[in-house]
Amino acid sequence: EDARLLTGRGRFSDDIALEGQVHAAMVRSPHPHARIVRIDASAALAMPGVLAVYTGADCAAAGLKPLPHSPVPSTRFDMKLSAPGGGKVFEGPHVLLPVDKVRHVGDCVAVVLATSRTAAVDALDAIDVDYEILPAVIDMEAALDGGTLLRVQPVEQIMGRAPEKQI
Repeated sequence: EDARLLTGRGRFSDDIALEGQVHAAMVRSPHPHARIVRIDASAALAMPGVLAVYTGADCAAAGLKPLPHSPVPSTRFDMKLSAPGGGKVFEGPHVLLPVDKVRHVGDCVAVVLATSRTAAVDALDAIDVDYEILPAVIDMEAALDGGTLLRVQPVEQIMGRAPEKQI
């Protein structure tokens, strides 16, 4: 273990306070799978200290593209990974904020920027998000049955073969 962490001398980004610093808080989905029908941030934007509220629609309107996000370690010291059969490991899109639907509980649907942490957190309750709840797969056996799936690529491409029905 790192001695500075064990002795309480660790330093984290939350420990840093700079003049003019802006704080962020996130609105997260309570649903595993749902269509985002509407996000109304008008009440939050009217609150003292709130500087901005951003949603997936704002990111799309600004032309922000998905982040490159490789699950494969990339330094020469890391273990080299590959898909079955030696193929390339699937790299799914990693959007900043979803525009159309949430795909897991805790998916971030809006970000509040404010002059203080308290103002940012308080504004979360003022943001109204309407969801259309969609079916979700919550266990591995149901996922293999091919019902409602949230993946962004066919499982055959991810696994390099057709899935077996046994777990």
